[in-house]
Amino acid sequence: MVVANTLEKDKRRTTAFNQKWLHDECWRTSLKYSSQLIKNSKSTDLNNLCHSIYGQYMNELQSRRLPMKNKNYIQIWSTMLNSVKRGNHTQMAIKLLHQTNIQHHS
Repeated sequence: MVVANTLEKDKRRTTAFNQKWLHDECWRTSLKYSSQLIKNSKSTDLNNLCHSIYGQYMNELQSRRLPMKNKNYIQIWSTMLNSVKRGNHTQMAIKLLHQTNIQHHS
């Protein structure tokens, strides 16, 4: 009985570790691309730059088969893109995206 409980506990621990690793890896990837945005935030055409980097980010998530549905790290990018599209405080939207990534990465 004790061995069965230990095996089950180890299985749950492994599953939880893998889920946390995936979650952290997705945030690291998001930080990588938001850092590129910050480095190029003085660009004259931020709309195209943001969409281009977002496309690269989504492509990497997809190619690495990382979770993409109903995730906060996807939602913050969508919020940033909506702000850029409307022309509302574009620099601030990029900084907020990057700050959120930094906080989740720590």
